Amino acid sequence: MKLHKPGMRNIKTGIGVMICVLVGYLNIIDNTLFAAVACIVCMQTTVKGSLTVGLNRLKGTFIGGLIGFIFVLIHPGSPILSCLGIITTIYICNVLKINNSITIACVVYCSIYLGIGTNSPLEYSIHRIIDTSIGVVIGVCVNYFIYRPNYLNRIYNEIREIENTSIKLLKSEIEKGTHVDISSLKTEITKLEGLYKNFLDELEYSSDEVDNKSINRTINKCKQIYLHLQVLEHMKDKCYLNKENYIKSKNLYDKLDKNVEVKEDVSPVYNYHISMIIERINEIHEIEVDDNI
Repeated sequence: MKLHKPGMRNIKTGIGVMICVLVGYLNIIDNTLFAAVACIVCMQTTVKGSLTVGLNRLKGTFIGGLIGFIFVLIHPGSPILSCLGIITTIYICNVLKINNSITIACVVYCSIYLGIGTNSPLEYSIHRIIDTSIGVVIGVCVNYFIYRPNYLNRIYNEIREIENTSIKLLKSEIEKGTHVDISSLKTEITKLEGLYKNFLDELEYSSDEVDNKSINRTINKCKQIYLHLQVLEHMKDKCYLNKENYIKSKNLYDKLDKNVEVKEDVSPVYNYHISMIIERINEIHEIEVDDNI
C-alpha cells in the first residue's frame, strides 16, 4: 500500500481544532466540542467555501437555538414537542430559503431541547451559538491565513499537462493511423475546470490582479482540442495527412515516423481537424506564467 503525505486541508483542520481546544482552555467558550465541530465543517477547499458553509452553520445554529429555547420553556424532553420542534425548525429554514442550514439547525435544536439538563434555557442557547460562532471564525481564519493554495500555478501546470497529453494523442493519431482513446484528456480538462472554479472563488478574497478572461480562453482552447480529437475518433475510413499538415507536424515533434503517408486532396475533413488541433496546441504552448496565467 502506497502511503501519501497528509494534504494541507487535513493539516489545517487539525490546526483549527487545536486552536479551538486552546480557546477552550482559556474558558472563552463553554463547550469545546461545538466549536471544534463547526471548525471542521468550515474547513473547505477555498476561503469562499469556508465562508459559505460557516454562514449556513451560523444561520442554522441561530434558528435551532431559538426554537430549542422556546420549546424548552414550554416543556423540556417531551417526545411530542421534540417532533413538533424539528418540524418547525425545518419549516422555518425552508421559508427563509436556507435549506443548507437545515441539518445543523435540527442538531442544535436537539442538543438544546434534549441536552439542556439543569442549565438555564437562555444561557444554554446563547452558549451554543457563541461556541459555534467561534469555531466558524477559527475555521475561516485558519483557511485564509495558513498556506492558501496557489491555484494560479496549479492551473498553469495542468495546462502544460493537457498540452503534453494532446501532443501525444495527436502523434499517435498521425503515426499509427488509428484513432486513440481520448478519455485521459477529458479527465485532465475536467480537473482544469475544477481548479479554475476554485481559483475564481479565491480571487474574490485576493488583492492580486489577474486576467481571468485569458485563463478562460485557454480552457476553451483545451476543450476545442478535445472536440476536434473527438471528431477524428468517429471517422471510420483511413485518412491521410496533406503536405501542409505534415510540415506543421514536423515542426511540432522532434521526431516523426518516416512512414507517415502524405496525400493531397484525399481527406479534407480529417486535415481540417488536424490543422485546428495543431493550431490550438501551439497557442497553448505560447502561454507563459508572466502573462497572468
